Amino acid sequence: MALAGVVVVAGFVAWVAIGVHRATVPQRETQVLPDFESMRIVVSEVEFPSADGMELSGWWMSGDPSKPPILLCHDLGSSKRVMINVAIALHDAGFPVLMFDFRGHGDSAGKRSSFGLLEKRDVIGALEWLERKGADRVGIFGAGMGAHAAVLAAAERLDTQVLVLDGLYPDAAYPLALAAYPNLTWARSRLAFVANGIYSAFNGASPLSQRAADTVGELTGKHVLLLAPASDSDLLEAMREMVQRIPDQIDADGNMVIVPATLGDGLYGEQLNRYHERVRAFFESNLDPRQGELVAGW
Repeated sequence: MALAGVVVVAGFVAWVAIGVHRATVPQRETQVLPDFESMRIVVSEVEFPSADGMELSGWWMSGDPSKPPILLCHDLGSSKRVMINVAIALHDAGFPVLMFDFRGHGDSAGKRSSFGLLEKRDVIGALEWLERKGADRVGIFGAGMGAHAAVLAAAERLDTQVLVLDGLYPDAAYPLALAAYPNLTWARSRLAFVANGIYSAFNGASPLSQRAADTVGELTGKHVLLLAPASDSDLLEAMREMVQRIPDQIDADGNMVIVPATLGDGLYGEQLNRYHERVRAFFESNLDPRQGELVAGW
């Protein structure tokens, strides 16, 4: 009986380990540069190192040189290509845009994802690249993992002034539990320690070591907009708690808008147009105050 119990436990741990491995080593495809020329948009392929020396691949969409640039940060298992529609919407408003592949994604180096913890170094590397181009004020749009990494990086960077965060999860343990226990809702809280321990072995740090839920309280002097999905009640509730922690200041906006779904889940037609308009208006009103008025509501 004791041996049978050990076998069952070992089998369960192995099953969880496989789930964690698959989630942290996403599949990827080579990113072919789209035909931006036909859209009369100047885009160049760029490379730069992360803060810890990881080689990253990006696309630089030049715009009005008098406007601050905006950095686009994609979600887990995604790539810079998914950011093209948002990039074009911001470019149409004149903003220069940098979209890039996180480590282990697209054309960037690396094999494993950490759901935002190590990706923070990728965001810092991208910000340093923009700084070398002369930017002293930057906006960031991030989705999911990209939103988490953006918050962690922005807390350390004075040049990051405006953040739009789509589907921001409270910590790396949140998506980890979903990946490790996809069909076992009860296990996500009761057995989280198993997945967390395996994650720590893979990445050398606990998924709870850097939490967006704690870090948002350090975003003093920054304009922050959370885009929360109505389609995910658990994440919506977590984001409602986080928005209460954003510093309340006279010269900075800390608010949240509920959208039908996150960018990763897909929005189409008029809903997608309204999404892009909401994002564009927030950056125009806060990153480039000379133009634009914030669009009220969804």
